Amino acid sequence: MPSIVAAIKCRFPLVFTKALLGEGFIGGVNIASHVKKSLTALDYAALLRESLNEVEGLRLQKAWMLGDAVVARFREPLVGDYMLVLSPSIGVYVTRYQLPKEEHQQSRFLKELRQLKGARLECIRQVNLDRVAALTFKRGERVVEVVVEWVREGNLLVVEGGKINAVLKQRKLRDRSLAVGEVYEPPPQRGFDPLTLTSHDITGHAAEKLSAAPLLSKLVNAPGELVAESLYRAGVDPMALYNSLDSTSLRKAVQELKNLYVQVLSGKLEPCVAFSNGEAVAAYPLRLIHLRVELKPFDSFTEAVDEVYTKLLVRKPETGVGAAIEASKLAEMYTARAAELRRAAEHLMTRTGLFEELLREYRRLRSSIDWEKIYFELKAKYPELASVEPENARLRVNVDGVEVELDASMSVARNASKLFQLAKDLERKARKASEVAANLQPQLTQQTPLRLQKPRKWYQNFRYFISSEGFLVIGGRDASQNEAIVKKYMDAHDLFIHADVHGGPVVVVKTEGRKVGEATLMEAAQIAAAYSRAWEHGLTAVDVYFVRADQVSKKPPSGEYLGKGSFMVYGKRNYLKNVKLELAVGAKVSDEAVEILAGPPSALADYCHAMVTLEPGRTAREEVAKKIARLLSNSLESKGYKIKVSPQEVLQLLPRGGFHLKSTTPLNI
Repeated sequence: MPSIVAAIKCRFPLVFTKALLGEGFIGGVNIASHVKKSLTALDYAALLRESLNEVEGLRLQKAWMLGDAVVARFREPLVGDYMLVLSPSIGVYVTRYQLPKEEHQQSRFLKELRQLKGARLECIRQVNLDRVAALTFKRGERVVEVVVEWVREGNLLVVEGGKINAVLKQRKLRDRSLAVGEVYEPPPQRGFDPLTLTSHDITGHAAEKLSAAPLLSKLVNAPGELVAESLYRAGVDPMALYNSLDSTSLRKAVQELKNLYVQVLSGKLEPCVAFSNGEAVAAYPLRLIHLRVELKPFDSFTEAVDEVYTKLLVRKPETGVGAAIEASKLAEMYTARAAELRRAAEHLMTRTGLFEELLREYRRLRSSIDWEKIYFELKAKYPELASVEPENARLRVNVDGVEVELDASMSVARNASKLFQLAKDLERKARKASEVAANLQPQLTQQTPLRLQKPRKWYQNFRYFISSEGFLVIGGRDASQNEAIVKKYMDAHDLFIHADVHGGPVVVVKTEGRKVGEATLMEAAQIAAAYSRAWEHGLTAVDVYFVRADQVSKKPPSGEYLGKGSFMVYGKRNYLKNVKLELAVGAKVSDEAVEILAGPPSALADYCHAMVTLEPGRTAREEVAKKIARLLSNSLESKGYKIKVSPQEVLQLLPRGGFHLKSTTPLNI
């Protein structure tokens, strides 16, 4: 690029930053079309110290695919939600944005990850100070690691007992194998460790006619942007020929590199984002003075990373020219795969004896030995074997250079017929994709706007509603929450409410010193009754009492013991007799998102767009949850909201026992 070098007038004519442009440069060059596409190892180390450690101890609530990345939601009562992005192309970070779900994407990796729902994240760490994250989950005696690699092509793996249970992309690499059943080995370390580096380690390359920054980036396991910065701070032109550097300059550069590492690893961050033509193109944990671009300071490196990479994660390709190219590529891909499948099917038919023998041996081993040993037993005899899935009676084999799946319950001839049919289906798709490519006209697509997640209020971790008189009412979901409500969240002026039966939630009306009316008392009593064992026993009404907060104590009578979530109530109790067991489930829409709430019908009617009223009955929880979700979705659609309500979300709001669906109410809000 000699013409560009000559045109730039600055202290150093051109500065090398491998991490910003992949393998390009930055200085006086316009970088509008370039984005730093992934986190460096040091970026991830900074995030570990700043925000990722806060996710430790939380439980995995949900996980879904977004492109080749996984979005994982973690939640813990009294702590709130954290959303983690686990991307094999970007890295691991916390996001504040609401990210779309691509539920149609299914894979063995995602299935394995979802089996960890409810497991506690014990530890999140960095492997060998590299672009590899290991998240350790524990549930009971089971300990599982989810590994995210964003080196080379990148990958996501589930590892248990040192072996790979699931992998997003199976790969046979030069130095290791990433396949189910294999022992997991992290990527081999590259170059010298920057923390133990000395100038002697990088001498002896005088014969190489390379610039200083590119050469040192090959020799040292450090981000190119940091190598360039350390040279710059040492007074060395990063683009000077390496063989022109003296020993003093090298020693200074090595020391500057160590200083930068120590600054980040000790948590002394200077988070900022590089902008080009108004677009955020790179996030840095330190202010890199060699870049010579607009650097905007951020409050935290976590927010800086989120600003740059989440937009990359959800960015859609343009229709028109871009989409036509994508459709053409898809047509080529379908055609090529169809040809491979035809070749594999034909090869199967010519070597029927070998593959029938393999299937017979597989079936025999599957019924006689530990499934974990099947792969190794077969691989020793049949090198064509790629992987096995005993739970599904499937195995993958290399047939004439093509990896295909065989169903062990079928003959080789039937497997070949199945491959021929798959080839026909792909050829049909290829024709369709070619037609789409031909018909597309250049046209810009509106990018999906990113919305920040609404921060959860402290009370949203409990059961809660706002009474018809405007009072906040909270209730415990379990003994731990009952304990927390009384000890941490019940103030002197609040009211304590409980059903007069053994087993029920603590319900507290937050008065803020105001007088509570009869409507609020009755609504709070309804919640205390609905979530007590009275509903489970099929009762239609139950007595409920309320007392002042100062009448509730954790101190038991002499010689007695109070378990978690149990309390003593001293003094006079005020009773509400025969409180009807009735519960409403409502849907409230805001910012095109839906919130599902449960509470007394009279309270929810004031701020929900649709509502279903329930009473004890004979319909099972799971069945009624599906009905409620469907009814709420239909009611919202009739008002112009195309929002699907999740049955699982409804199920979490229901008390134990059976149900009778009393009424559905579309509300005029």
